Amino acid sequence: MNASLAVSMVPISVAGAALIGAAPAAASDTGVQACPPEGDTTRYTFTNISTSSRPTDLYSAYITGLGTITFTENTTATVGFTASASVTAEAGVVFAKASATIGVSVTAQRSWTSGFSYALPVPDGQRRRMRLFQESRSFLVKKENWSSGLCTFTVAYSGQSANAPRTTRVDEWKLEA
Repeated sequence: MNASLAVSMVPISVAGAALIGAAPAAASDTGVQACPPEGDTTRYTFTNISTSSRPTDLYSAYITGLGTITFTENTTATVGFTASASVTAEAGVVFAKASATIGVSVTAQRSWTSGFSYALPVPDGQRRRMRLFQESRSFLVKKENWSSGLCTFTVAYSGQSANAPRTTRVDEWKLEA
């Protein structure tokens, strides 16, 4: 007696590879398998980092040169950040992550009280005042969120600008028009 045995070969695709004769994978109740997040479910990337300066709220009166502006006062100076709307909405988180990444600590706002006494010459015929500036860092922010449906990070926003003062006091007096 000549018996033949029939074997059914069903192709199943797994991550782009075809497997022949494998049993179907078990599916969840929704039919979609979830993938685990890779550590943090939100990540930030900082690029185009550069040293810059932010103006404080401390400045002298205007004079027209030739002359010297002398500013002497015991007062508080305050400086804040600028950023796109996306970054402003989560400034605390962004600046904390940026501080850990860019090599210096930055903050949304800082104030300090001191005795300020400085003098700067004003060129002949120019109307100027002097203003206290604080060193800051300018950078672009990219935010990505983990998508368990896609098993990858997706971009929430990219190329958003921020300029935040350092938490360490680094002053510079400048003339401004």
